[in-house]
Order: sequence, then structure tokens, then C-alpha cells
Amino acid sequence: MSVMREELHHLVDRLPEAKLGPALELIQGSLEESEEEVERDLPFFGSFAMGPDLSERHEEILRNECGR
Repeated sequence: MSVMREELHHLVDRLPEAKLGPALELIQGSLEESEEEVERDLPFFGSFAMGPDLSERHEEILRNECGR
């Protein structure tokens, strides 16, 4: 078990019974959100490939592309 999980278990064990409900709801809500994450289809992502000097050459690139 990771150190974070052990710490979480230790903290939960120290919580008074009255505060377990809100903590449980928080954790359950986090699990539901992560299970509902939808894989997005982003076909354009990564299609723009330029060298690392793109920002340095932005004026030149715009001038060539836009005829400025």
C-alpha cells in the first residue's frame, strides 16, 4: 500500500463517526466523476507540428501565410 493510502486510512480512522458521512460522500463523488470521464475524440490535436522556434518566428510565418 502506498504512503498516501496509509495516511488516508490513518486519518479516516481518527475521524469521529459524525464526520464520516461527508468524507464518504466526497470520496464517492470523486470516484463517480472519474468513472464518468468521457474519452474525447480530438482529431486535430497533434496535427499542428512546428519546430520549437514557432513563437520566435510568428511574425515571419504570419507574413508568409497572410501576405503581410
